[in-house]
Amino acid sequence: MTQSSKRRIVLFVSLTGDETIKLYDLDPQSGALQLRATSNAHGPSGPLWLHPNGRVLYDGHVESTTLASFRFDAASGELTLINKIDTGIETPAHLITDQNGRFLLTAYYTGGGITVHRLGADGAIGELAQYVNTGEKAHAVGIAQERFVFVPHVCPTNKTSQFRFDHNTGLLAPNEPAELTPPDDNTGPRHICFRPQGDVAYIVNEQGNTVTAHRFDAQRGALTIFQHLSTLPADYGEGGYTAHVEVHPNGKWLYASNRGHDSIAGFNIAADGALSPFGHFAVPASPRSFNIDPTGAYLYCAGEAADRMTAYRVDLASGALYPLQDYAVGKSPFWVMVTTLG
Repeated sequence: MTQSSKRRIVLFVSLTGDETIKLYDLDPQSGALQLRATSNAHGPSGPLWLHPNGRVLYDGHVESTTLASFRFDAASGELTLINKIDTGIETPAHLITDQNGRFLLTAYYTGGGITVHRLGADGAIGELAQYVNTGEKAHAVGIAQERFVFVPHVCPTNKTSQFRFDHNTGLLAPNEPAELTPPDDNTGPRHICFRPQGDVAYIVNEQGNTVTAHRFDAQRGALTIFQHLSTLPADYGEGGYTAHVEVHPNGKWLYASNRGHDSIAGFNIAADGALSPFGHFAVPASPRSFNIDPTGAYLYCAGEAADRMTAYRVDLASGALYPLQDYAVGKSPFWVMVTTLG
């Protein structure tokens, strides 16, 4: 196979302060990044999501009320605005599409709740199919089996909303129960991810500096808590706020970022999904976002307050992170997304 015919791995970084989106080529042999394109985000760039067809990128303008769609040229790395809509709902914090790329689901931090927009054949953000006001501080959207949707809310709302999702109409309906109550009043569910088997979900909690493990009932689409652990070292007492959570592609490790302590906490995942901590790894200041490349060999973490991103090698025997190189990406990096093209 020639180099040109191989699938390429690329990394997107959204920059709220610069109102741009950067695309880097990723060298799978070294983990090194090479900047290929810088595109106008047409607003304070925040959460990103790539359409399943790989040709359209979505951006939530986090310091605004607008969402944007872009045509993505894989050859040049450049983004061209398709359309930009004003939802009138403040601070889109996270967005995703369904598996077929027919609907865009967005959670709103300040305005609260979740919207579902229909998507056009060209990827344009179309009409509003539904808005559900679940309360302020909605921070993420997770989909399971294309049938169930979860929306964590940080404090003071302090809950995870659970919905049934109709993938034909895009409409949401409250599940039973409609809300998952966290372990205490100062938990603050923020982001959610599932391990590869799909039977266990992990939620990182902003105010609690914790991560919670849940059994997922695939028939009912509901979560049940079975473990709750701190993301901070036992001897650290200065507080802070967690931000993001991801499971390694091999399903053996979970990582959660700590702002304040400015670290990523690593956890071993047992066969039953239970977690046990194995270390903390220093990262740039205020690590809002990080992402693991599809091969599992590298992790990239951006420090929102540091205006830089660090590449790490993942030890595939232990899950430990080893810094490789720093990158001055720009002002206030919000989101990091690694994906394979082709």
